Amino acid sequence: MRERAARDAPHSALDTRHSVPPSVRPLRPEDAAAAHALLASAVDGTPYGESPLDALRAALGGGSDEARGMVAVRAGEVVGVALYGDVAGTIGAGRVHAVAVAAGARRQGVGARLCAEVAAALRTRGSRVVVAELPDDDVVAPLRALLTRAGFREESRVSDFYRDGVALVFLRLDLLPGTD
Repeated sequence: MRERAARDAPHSALDTRHSVPPSVRPLRPEDAAAAHALLASAVDGTPYGESPLDALRAALGGGSDEARGMVAVRAGEVVGVALYGDVAGTIGAGRVHAVAVAAGARRQGVGARLCAEVAAALRTRGSRVVVAELPDDDVVAPLRALLTRAGFREESRVSDFYRDGVALVFLRLDLLPGTD
């Protein structure tokens, strides 16, 4: 009986039983509230919330190659957001500002799909390498784990950058062979 009730229950976009892969598309102005909520939730209670939200505002403002965005959408609902762009003043370097996935859509490949789409978009724009800068802090460990699974590796670090014991870590993803 329990199995039948679970099977017959309506499925939401965030239901972990939902097996439909999300579509990924560019961030649109109408995505602002959902994207903001996802990012705010990801950084809530951390001292690192300002940068991702600034990147979102810049991406929504348009007109900048340094700030772009993508969203993952399932059943009409935004379940993930990725912010990325060119590294200002460089040729062939992109960066990931932030990736956030709704709690109910995690561990379903949404973050991996967003990372792959960001890498493809940056490669198309001529990037040979993608960097991500983040604190070496347990509160952002899920993002670091996602980026590591997507192929990023630690390139360097600045000790005690954020505060004593919390380094700034630079992660790198090579998009073309021979760029390391």
